[in-house]
Amino acid sequence: MAVPDVANLQARYAQERDKRLRADGFQQYTTLHSEAEAPLADDPWVDKGQQQDAGPLKDGDNIQFLIIGAGHAGLLAAGRLVEAGFSAKGIYLVDVAGGFGGTWYWNRYPGLQCDVESYIYMPFLEETGYKPKHKYASGDEIRQHCERVASHFGLRGQFSTRVLGATWDETKRRWVVRMRREHGNGEEMTILTQFIVPASTIFTEPRMPKLDGFEELRANIPVFHTARWDFSCTGGSPTDPTLSKLQGKRVGVIGTGATAVQVIPQVAKWAGHTYAFQRTPSYCVPRRQQTTDESTWAQNVATGPGWQRARRLNFDTFFDGEKHSEDHPDLVADGWTQYARGFAGFIGGPRFVTPQNVEEHARSLYEMDVPLAEQAREHVRNSVTKDQATAERLQPWYPMWCKRPTFQDGYFAAFNQPNVTLVDTDGKGVERCTPRGLVANGVEYELDVLILATGFLLATGANAAPAELFGIPIVGRNGRRLKDKYGSADFATIHGIATNGFPNLLYPGLGGGPGSPNLTAVFDLESTHIASILKEAARKASDPTQMVIEPTKQAEDAWTDDVERRALWYSVVLACTPGYFNHEGATMRMAGGDPEHRRQAMRRVLHGGGMAMYEQMIRDYDAKGDIEGFEVS
Repeated sequence: MAVPDVANLQARYAQERDKRLRADGFQQYTTLHSEAEAPLADDPWVDKGQQQDAGPLKDGDNIQFLIIGAGHAGLLAAGRLVEAGFSAKGIYLVDVAGGFGGTWYWNRYPGLQCDVESYIYMPFLEETGYKPKHKYASGDEIRQHCERVASHFGLRGQFSTRVLGATWDETKRRWVVRMRREHGNGEEMTILTQFIVPASTIFTEPRMPKLDGFEELRANIPVFHTARWDFSCTGGSPTDPTLSKLQGKRVGVIGTGATAVQVIPQVAKWAGHTYAFQRTPSYCVPRRQQTTDESTWAQNVATGPGWQRARRLNFDTFFDGEKHSEDHPDLVADGWTQYARGFAGFIGGPRFVTPQNVEEHARSLYEMDVPLAEQAREHVRNSVTKDQATAERLQPWYPMWCKRPTFQDGYFAAFNQPNVTLVDTDGKGVERCTPRGLVANGVEYELDVLILATGFLLATGANAAPAELFGIPIVGRNGRRLKDKYGSADFATIHGIATNGFPNLLYPGLGGGPGSPNLTAVFDLESTHIASILKEAARKASDPTQMVIEPTKQAEDAWTDDVERRALWYSVVLACTPGYFNHEGATMRMAGGDPEHRRQAMRRVLHGGGMAMYEQMIRDYDAKGDIEGFEVS
C-alpha cells in the first residue's frame, strides 16, 4: 500500500472541505417537529392508551438530589453518590423519556450496537457482576443494563416528565424546579431540591436538515428519524430485524454516519431498493464482533478489582498522540486502537502545544494519521467491488480526527447489492423535498419511505451550558441564567463540573473536562469526582441538609486558564471538513476573526492534556480531601 504525500493529501483535504463549508452552519438543521399532527419527536415506546405511572415525585416535595437525565451520565452520577454514602431515597432522576437509558432508550433501530467495546462502555459491570454477551453490545442489552444499574443502586426515575426550569432560592438554600408531565393531563409541579445535577448530555436531541417541501412529503409517505424508529412502517421490533413491510418499497436513508452504517445494511436486506444519500463519507473499518466466552472473560477481561477502570484507561492511552512501543499492551485491541489512533487530534494528550511548536504538533499527528487513513480507504476499495466509482465516492478525505469514525462489518458490502444506490451529493447535501421524494444533484428520487439518519444536535456556544440544549433555563444567584454565563467573557468552570454563581449545581460534562471516544469513561470519572467533593463537603458542614457548595471565581479562572493554555492541541481541528467537532466550520471562521472571540472559544474546549492527565489530576485532588477551590457554607 503506497502512502500518499502529506502535502498533496492536505490539498485534497482542503478541496473537499471547501465544498462543504456553508454560511448557515448549525442553522441548516432543526429539531424534530413536536407540534405537527403526527409529531416526529413523540415517544414511540410509551403506550399512550394506558394509565401512566405518575412517578415518585409530587408537587411541593423537598428532596436532596435531582438529576436531569436517566442515561449513562445520570446513572453514573447517582450510583457514585450512593457509593459515597448518600441515600438513594434522596436521589431522583427525571427524564422526558419513558424509562432509563438516555440515548439507548431512544435508539432502537435495527442493527444497533455500541461502537465501543462493551466491557469498557457499559457502566458498573464490576459492581453489578454483569458479563456482556458480546464484545459490542446490542442497544437492547445496553438499555436493559441501565435498568439493572438502577435496580442495583435502588434508584428511582420520574419519567415522561419535562423539566421546565430551575431557579436558585437564596433564602431556602434550594433550587426551585418546575416540571410538567408529558402525558395524561400535562400536570405541572414544583419541587425543591438541595442539589441539581444536569446529566442530559449529548446524543439525545435528534436533528434533521431544513428542507423545502418536507411537510408535503410527510403527508404522502412515512418519514421518521432513527431515534424514533417506526416498526409499524418497517415491520420487526427492537429485538427482531425482520423488516418485512419494506419488501418492494423504495427506501431513502439520509446520512452516512455512525447510525447509517448500521441501518443501511439492515434496510438493504428487505427493501425493494435502498437509496443512501451522502454528503460526507465516514471512515468505516471492520468491527469484528465476538461472543464473550468464559475463559476470555476470566483471563483477559475481569482480571481482578479495578479491572474496568484499568481497561478504560489503557484504551485511552491510544488517543494521546504519542507513538507507543510494540510492547505497550493493547487490552481492547479493536478498530479504535488499531485504525483510529488518529482520533487523538480531537482528544488531547500530554504534549504541550505552543505557538512555537504548533506546526510540529500538526505534522506529528498527520504522520500518525495518514497511514491509518490510507488503510481505511484501501478497505473501501477492497470491499466495494461492484462499481469503482461508488468505491471512490465512499472514501473519506479528511484526517480521522475530524469526524467520529465508524465500525461495521456489512456496510460496504451492501453497496455491492443491485438494490442499493449511493446518491453522493458531492458535499452539497439533499436539495429539497417533492411530494414524491427527494431531489439531489438536480435529480428526483421517488420514495415510499424516508429514514432520517441525521444524528443529534450538539450544544455550542452559550447553548453548551448544561440543560440549555434542551431548553431548560437554569437561573443562579442574582437572577443570572447559566446560558448567559456560558456566553460571556467571564465564562469559566472548575474541572469542567461546576461554575461560580450557581451553588449546589454540579454536572458531568465535556467543556473543560476530558475527552474520549468512550464517553462512559468521561462521565464516570467526573461523577466519581463530584461524589467525592460532595462527600467531603458534607463532612465539613455543621448541618449537611443546609449545606451550600460553590467554586470560587479565582479557582475556576485558574482551571480555565489552563484549559486555554492547552487549547492549541485542537488547532488541527480548525481546518477539518465541516461537522459537529468544528461547529460545522464555524470554528475555522472564528480562528481568523476577533482575537477576543478566539480566546473565549479556546476557554470552552476539552482539557487538552488528555484523559490520563485529567484523571491523574482529579485523583490527586480527591486524595488530598481538602476540596480546594470550593467554598462550603
